[in-house]
Amino acid sequence: MKNVVKASLLIFFLVLLNSCSKDTIASSIIEEEPISEEPVNTATTPCDFNLSNIKEGQKLIINCVLDLEKKEINIPKNVTFIFDKGEIKNGILNFLEKGIIDGELLNASLITKGDVKLSKNEFEFIPNKWDIIEGRVNNEIARKNRDILEKNILYIKDLGASKFSINKMDAFFKVDGFLIDGVPAIHAINIPSDFHLSMTDNTHIRMQPNGHFRPTLLAIYDARNIIISGGNLHGDRDTHNYNSNFVDSDGATGPTHEWGHTMEIKGGQNITIDGVTFNDPTGDGVNISGIYHYFDTNHIKSENIVLKNNTFKRARRTNLVITSGEEIYIENNEFIDGGIDTQTSKATAPSSNINLEPSRFRDTNTNELIEYERVSHVYIRNNKQIVNDIVGNPNAGGFQLSHGNGPIIVEDNEMINTSVSFTTTDGVIIRRNKITQGSITAGSTDNFDRTDFVFGNEIYENTIITDKTALIVAGNGVIVKNNTLQGATAIDIGPGATDKTKGTSNAIIEKNILKASNVGIRTINTMKNVNINNNTIEMLEGANFALVIANEWNSTTEESNFIIKNNTITGVKTASETGAPPCLIGANYVTITENHFGDVQINGGSNINLTKNNIDANIGASGIAFSKDAPNSIFSNNNITTYPSKTPLSIKCIETKNGITLSNSVITTPNNCIEK
Repeated sequence: MKNVVKASLLIFFLVLLNSCSKDTIASSIIEEEPISEEPVNTATTPCDFNLSNIKEGQKLIINCVLDLEKKEINIPKNVTFIFDKGEIKNGILNFLEKGIIDGELLNASLITKGDVKLSKNEFEFIPNKWDIIEGRVNNEIARKNRDILEKNILYIKDLGASKFSINKMDAFFKVDGFLIDGVPAIHAINIPSDFHLSMTDNTHIRMQPNGHFRPTLLAIYDARNIIISGGNLHGDRDTHNYNSNFVDSDGATGPTHEWGHTMEIKGGQNITIDGVTFNDPTGDGVNISGIYHYFDTNHIKSENIVLKNNTFKRARRTNLVITSGEEIYIENNEFIDGGIDTQTSKATAPSSNINLEPSRFRDTNTNELIEYERVSHVYIRNNKQIVNDIVGNPNAGGFQLSHGNGPIIVEDNEMINTSVSFTTTDGVIIRRNKITQGSITAGSTDNFDRTDFVFGNEIYENTIITDKTALIVAGNGVIVKNNTLQGATAIDIGPGATDKTKGTSNAIIEKNILKASNVGIRTINTMKNVNINNNTIEMLEGANFALVIANEWNSTTEESNFIIKNNTITGVKTASETGAPPCLIGANYVTITENHFGDVQINGGSNINLTKNNIDANIGASGIAFSKDAPNSIFSNNNITTYPSKTPLSIKCIETKNGITLSNSVITTPNNCIEK
């Protein structure tokens, strides 16, 4: 028996030491035969023997109650204690060498010392055997609960078991208090390295209500090779004292109380969180970060972390936050109501389901990038996120990729009343997601033409159906292709700038299938190296304009390279052949060529090159109508179809509105004008 146990433990630790990828984390802990769901010590008869004459190598079957009468008993070499519904209590067993004991015999009144290991790799924790008090309790008892649970986790690990199982337990744990060196884990329930905490749907670990601004319920701090599976972790969001003026030992305060987490992984490596439900934290459901700054030689990164099959609910701030870490896999989880308001607590920014937010700044003197934190290699796959009451919580939810370095992959997720966005990132790929009443926001105008950190981002093969804007593209370095998008506006390019010289740069919008009830594609502010090519746009009932094209470009020393080419637009506007509503153009330096669309309204701009298009005007509309001048522009070699026979109005192939005079630099010939 001893050789089997020793060999099993040796294999276990060798596997752990060699585990380095997401595929090996979950399988790295060797599971033995499952122990009984609820092992009980049902024997009531006192034992008719004592341990005074125990022999070396003896195996004792405990099927009775053995009271040690507060004595310490020395146990000879190679003795094994075997559980058979019995109990050993009220004393100390001091194992001299290579002792073995069944975990079912352990309890709060029995102390084991010396050289002893558990007979199995798994231990089941029965709360009432260890003096855990369940239900509502005062702070003193909740603190004892915390101490008992963490002490036993470490105790069982010392006895050689790697799996600590809890089935039925519903208890409060006090995890707040003065921090040492700003470490929340000092009061949390800490999980050690090379360990598996296994829970069930009947396991409820609750944070004792408090007024601290940054408590953590369960913590992984500078630890590795860990599995946490099952169970329910509960924050104190709706019972928290937000009016507390708690001042920490280092003088720190947190008046917004947004740092209370149900789980924190800080400097964790080779971690799997599987099937856990995170409920109602004052801050974040799970917060992942490193120890020391990323640029510090002492930095301990969080790395190779898998979060799968979990449920995140109602975090006041964000359901899952990553501020520093790499190789993080977020798969098959449910993210529900991140950042919603509740009856007793308002949400706090950023009010989201997932947020990637590493801290990094440029030195104002040297312009050197200083990375306090870094996030990279994040994979968000096959998850579902939802906000149930989006009307009451319009700013809640969303996967917000605020900052980060690629690859950051968001794929095959389902999103209901929620969205996904990125800001200052490179290497983001958002693909094959299904979004209902949500959107994708790809970039920010603050990053216009910023090629140092914002580049190589791709949006493709997503399906979005919304009654608002389906996709927003701004900033730098985005490719949008092969998406199916339906919204009031299908794609909005360049919005959000307070400075009109910013907008969208180095972007390709191609081969998308778009449906829109208002505007198909709109561009605003400044376009630089933006190509809108080979898209199919179906305009729905009530649509005003298929394209609304603006460009504030004013440089004469370089090309804007703003090109709209080979797009096909249809609709139900009138009885024209295509039914496409008009395009409204008021842009500087744009080339619009080889498209199939409705009539064109020119509302200003300059240096417009509108050539080789097939223009199918609405009934009652001219083919190209100028309501403003557009100097230095060419409107030629287009096929323009109008329908003068179907309206009493005066219809022209090219029309200049009353009071408008075109500059001599405006060329409007030749065009092929077709009347029907």
